[in-house]
Amino acid sequence: MARIATVYSTRFRAPLKPCTMDTVRWMRISEAFARLGHEVDIITRSAEPEQRIAENLRYVDVKSVRWSDYDMVKTFFHSGFDLLERLGGADHPFIISKLGSVVGSHDDVAGVYFYDDVREKLFATQQKIACKSRLITILTAESTQLWVEEHGRAEDVLLLPTGVDEILPGKLPNPYAAFGEKIVVYVGNLYDMASGQRKVNVLWQTRLTSIGRILRQRGIRLVVIGPGESDLLDAEAVTYLGPIDNEKIYAYKYHADAGLVLAQGDVQHNESSKIYEYLRSGLPVVSEGPVPNNAVILQAGLGYVADFMDDNHISSLLERAVNAQWDRQAAMAYMVENHTWDRRVAVYHSIIGSRRCGLESV
Repeated sequence: MARIATVYSTRFRAPLKPCTMDTVRWMRISEAFARLGHEVDIITRSAEPEQRIAENLRYVDVKSVRWSDYDMVKTFFHSGFDLLERLGGADHPFIISKLGSVVGSHDDVAGVYFYDDVREKLFATQQKIACKSRLITILTAESTQLWVEEHGRAEDVLLLPTGVDEILPGKLPNPYAAFGEKIVVYVGNLYDMASGQRKVNVLWQTRLTSIGRILRQRGIRLVVIGPGESDLLDAEAVTYLGPIDNEKIYAYKYHADAGLVLAQGDVQHNESSKIYEYLRSGLPVVSEGPVPNNAVILQAGLGYVADFMDDNHISSLLERAVNAQWDRQAAMAYMVENHTWDRRVAVYHSIIGSRRCGLESV
């Protein structure tokens, strides 16, 4: 088996509390590697140089890491590779870099919603990743095509979407018990100025307010959960609860009646990870057409795809979804069969074990 380091951010101190999708992915991938028998170190800030947290799994403090100890380094997002570079590990011979988004070399790439200095910084990191990484993991075919157009190396790109937890929390109290209406929930990052995606933030706040007003007229409450700017949300149309830790969020999906997904624009490269999360929770999904991973909704048999920017259409589908009879258990079983983190990591495992990686220890 291999010794693996996983790298994302030092903003978090061990023990990690996976409260957002980026930290969830970092932790779940690390855990899944360890379950397969690899020795995995999560590189972060820790009170101790090394701290074992499970079989084959440790936290290692950034000040103690020795990159030469590892057969493979797995980075998460642009920031993970940036951190690896700052820590002196970017010359490691076997780096797998996972990207949540792929940006182009200019601001006018359809389907990409990063601009100006933010996009330029992300693109500069991508150029380094293209030079230094053995494999690049990308979430969608659309982002993969853009990567190949900008950086080449199609044979070194791995298409690997988001995963879901196999084991869910036990039955939790209904957080909507005080409300008398059916509940449509939107769970996700609304973005802010710092993210470089304020245009998407404004679009989504405007849409959520519009959809919330239509649903309210039909006796349905729209609940919005997640971080980001919420200054344009109409409190009479939308119940905004702010960010909620991942440890508690399952109840808000399980006890809702439908989940809403909005597109970033009429063309979109990024997948929506919330689709996987909704479906794993047994929550019917209504998503807009441009979202590239809508197919999983239809494959799971739990939801509808709406026309883009048609608030009346999406509201009508949401109304239908909250009142329909669904086989939620079948959809949840489908997600476990096809989309768990263990299934995602099994793809990495087969690559690590292949001769092309040249790892003597595997």
